[in-house]
Amino acid sequence: MSIIALALWSLIPLALIGSSALFADEEMHLYSLRELIDSAMASNTEIEEGTWKVRGESARLRQANALRFLPRLRLESESGLVPEAKGDVLHPPSDSTGYRPLGPFGRARLEFVQPLYTFGQISNLQKAAEGGLKAEKAALEQTRLEITFAVKELFYGVLLAQDLHTLVERLSDTIDEELGDLPDDELSLSDSYKLKLALLELEAQRGEAARQLELARAALAWHTGLPDAPPLKLEAQWLAPVEVAVPPLNQLGNRALTRRPDWRQLQAGLAARKAQVDAARSAYYPQIFLAGGLRYAAAPGRTDQHNPFVKDEFNYFNGGVFIGIQQSFEFGLLRAQVDKARATFRQLKAKESSAEQGILLYIQQAYYGYQQAEQDLDKARQGRQLGRQWLKLAREEYEFDPDTLKDLITAFEAWARLEQSYYEAIYDFNVSLAELEKTAGGIPMNEQP
Repeated sequence: MSIIALALWSLIPLALIGSSALFADEEMHLYSLRELIDSAMASNTEIEEGTWKVRGESARLRQANALRFLPRLRLESESGLVPEAKGDVLHPPSDSTGYRPLGPFGRARLEFVQPLYTFGQISNLQKAAEGGLKAEKAALEQTRLEITFAVKELFYGVLLAQDLHTLVERLSDTIDEELGDLPDDELSLSDSYKLKLALLELEAQRGEAARQLELARAALAWHTGLPDAPPLKLEAQWLAPVEVAVPPLNQLGNRALTRRPDWRQLQAGLAARKAQVDAARSAYYPQIFLAGGLRYAAAPGRTDQHNPFVKDEFNYFNGGVFIGIQQSFEFGLLRAQVDKARATFRQLKAKESSAEQGILLYIQQAYYGYQQAEQDLDKARQGRQLGRQWLKLAREEYEFDPDTLKDLITAFEAWARLEQSYYEAIYDFNVSLAELEKTAGGIPMNEQP
């Protein structure tokens, strides 16, 4: 079994396999996990798209609020030149030339409409807009959770590759120093072949470990939007179990139903769809509104006609306020709109029960996965300690009896496998913890640096 067994291939696009140097002499920035997450958030196009969706729904809410609390105003104005005309219908102009000089003319009209009572149409449109805004905010938060988990997974993968690369180098150097210079006459033919094969395998594993580390760094750089040349360096020097205080399963389940973004998105969507049904139903009833306006026109070159039976389009000032009622009698169309809104609401409502059960199941699976990873880590830690004790004993026996070389090589191999298992167990534990946190809706686990 190979010393390096990283499950990173599914996370690394083939396009990332480049020729960047593994080790750089120049000094570079060391990135923390928080910096990498922030960088991924800033460079991710889904975050940008979600942000603009939130802004769009926010504008929609402001529009709904304006319809409810502010009157709709319209202002029109015109200006130009009109022929002058002096006199009235009883005393028309006396000129007979047919030519009249042009004079200035201006006209303006201001109208307003203020809904008074719409049987809940405007208020329900406002509720629908509020639900839409909450849903988009929750969707954006869900995207952030997914990105955070992906960065953590890659971050721990880089540390794992880094530690395994160090392990292979240490093992190769140790065996080469302690056993590489043994003369063949001191070894049996079988031991000689076994030693040479072990050294060749370690040399191959050294190159594979270096390549895996380079690929892991490149994948992390690509996901966070950072350059991968020179290779990305991390602030953490080695992979270590994250110290946390995980709440009990029942607490995680209860808190997840209030914190998970996808659950809050579903609830906000249901509220919005229900409000849309109520808004469509309110169209059956009349809308009562207050309306009015002011009209003004002036043409200094034309005589103002004060006769109430004469309509003067060039000189006037009037206005008024009235209460109006608007009623639609297209009941077939209104019924179809209500049915469509209700069907959309029912479609989403049908997902609620299964979504709740699914969330609780996901929480349970993630929690048991975390517990299993914790147990596996504890066993790997014990195995690592036993492997070190075995290697120590094999070294002592070899010093007194060179014929135990075969046992020493076996101890080296076992120690390497147990060290590898320990690092992989740490990786699985940290990833399972990140998965649990994501599944629980980003509930803080009192993570320690």
